[in-house]
Amino acid sequence: MKKAIVFVFFYGILLLIAFLYRESLLEWLNRGDMTQLPLMFLLGVFFGVVPVVPFSVFAGLMGAKYGVWIGACINWVGSVGASAIFFMLSRHFFVTRFQSYISRFNGIRKFDRIISQNAFIAVLFSRIVPIVPPPVVNIYSGLSMMPFKTYLAATMIGKIPGMVAYAYLGSQLVAPRSSLLAGITLYAGFLTFVLLLYRWWYKSKAKVVLPK
Repeated sequence: MKKAIVFVFFYGILLLIAFLYRESLLEWLNRGDMTQLPLMFLLGVFFGVVPVVPFSVFAGLMGAKYGVWIGACINWVGSVGASAIFFMLSRHFFVTRFQSYISRFNGIRKFDRIISQNAFIAVLFSRIVPIVPPPVVNIYSGLSMMPFKTYLAATMIGKIPGMVAYAYLGSQLVAPRSSLLAGITLYAGFLTFVLLLYRWWYKSKAKVVLPK
């Protein structure tokens, strides 16, 4: 209980400071150069945990600042790092509170069934396509019996397309409109393919579990 109180207090202080100085923080991010690259990796994790600046905004800025591949690496490290932190918090610190939080989501039972069939595939698909809100995936995975290495491996792989997409869209903000539209179309097509693949996989598993 004491650990939880200390963490909540510390988290609240960080959130308040970041909110009060959010405009200066965004301006500073825009002025960054390669010498600040290590700090950007840390900020990626920070904004993934404390979303005073939406992570999508930060991810786009990284793409605009450093290009697609370096920006995507920063986004990936930040998103995976934040996901791992939430997993640990839900497993070791805020079990009761997080159980109350995820119980409000109607799709959690479906996600639970998918995890029971294949935990790796469940997390992997939910990372690529937002079948379940990411915070719910992080917390529920920590509350489940899923091994951390399974969760981390699926998260690391599943986060790659989205983080590259954020960086690409950010890098194309000053590019010709046709290039931006082409990237959006390609990513939308990829998501559609993955979603259809997921639906096929889920239906095939449902037939095995509940044969007619």
